[in-house]
Amino acid sequence: MADSSARRIELEPNKQTEFKKRRRIAPNPHQVSWTGLERTLVILGSVVAIAMMIFLVSSSISATSAQHELSDVQQAISTEQNNITDLHQQIGELTSSSRLNKIARAKGLTLIEKNIRTIR
Repeated sequence: MADSSARRIELEPNKQTEFKKRRRIAPNPHQVSWTGLERTLVILGSVVAIAMMIFLVSSSISATSAQHELSDVQQAISTEQNNITDLHQQIGELTSSSRLNKIARAKGLTLIEKNIRTIR
């Protein structure tokens, strides 16, 4: 009996090594190779995604620069409107009847209000 059990022990390791060798050769079902179409689609999708990212960044930059230009133009318009308002106020002060009377009295003249005609 000792002989038969010793033979069994020797045979079993050989079976395990053969099983391991077969197992190494067998392909892994979780790893499937990519086809040419799949590779092409992945590459094309990556290129499209990168192009869309570049377009998004460039449009964001152009929108920001347009906003800066708009704010500069609005500031210039505001400045000019303030200048126009100041000039209208100055015109009103220079053409007031009290000022004209004061100038006439300083020169020794009299001012008759009904003879003054305002042209605008």
